[in-house]
Order: sequence, then C-alpha cells, then structure tokens
Amino acid sequence: WEAIQVTGEGKTWEQWKRELVKIAPVWDFSGYNSITTQPINDVMENYTDNSHYTEKVGNLVLNRIFSYQLDQVPDDFGVLITPENIDNHLKKINQKRKQWLENNQNEEQLVKTLKRNFDQQQKSKSE
Repeated sequence: WEAIQVTGEGKTWEQWKRELVKIAPVWDFSGYNSITTQPINDVMENYTDNSHYTEKVGNLVLNRIFSYQLDQVPDDFGVLITPENIDNHLKKINQKRKQWLENNQNEEQLVKTLKRNFDQQQKSKSE
C-alpha cells in the first residue's frame, strides 16, 4: 500500500473508497495490517508479488466476508466500510501507516527506490 502513497495517489485512493461506499458497503482488506505488512524477504507467506496475495490470504478474505472460522482471521484484517465509518477507517489507516513508517524505514526506502527506478525507465522509453 505504500506504493500508492509514494506515487502521490494516496488521496485519490481515499476518495475512490469514499465514492464506492456511497453505492454500497464494501469490504476493505487494504492498508497496514498484520497480513499486508509482512516483512519483505525471500519466502513470502502472504503475497506472490507486490499486489497478488496467496491462496491462504484469499481464504482469510472469504472467511471474513462469510463469517466462517473467524478465529483464524486476524482481528485487524478486513473492515466492512460504509458512509458512516469511512472517515474513521481512513484515519486509522493513516495512523497505522505512520507507525509502519517509523518501524520500517528499510522497506520505505525500497519502495521509494523502486518507484524512482520505474520513473527513470519510463523516461528512457519516452526519449
């Protein structure tokens, strides 16, 4: 999720969620939680790459949505967002992001470096 912030699209992402909940309640599994903030290493348990989660995480998503085996789903993973709770939900995500940044400076730098490298590659392609 930090990649969205680094691209400068964090506020756009928040507005998109606000617009979605005007239509219907939506389950939100994004943000900074025990599943999405797994430390980056060679053996990733929750994600196969930067945006695709594993079958294990998919099962946790389904379990949360269908209230099945909730004892296996981390308490901080998955929130049903509505017009009534969206502002508080986004505030919590931003608070958790601040905590994550304080404790994960190496990962933050990695995301910034990847973004910078991507931008340079795109610039080279357009020249």
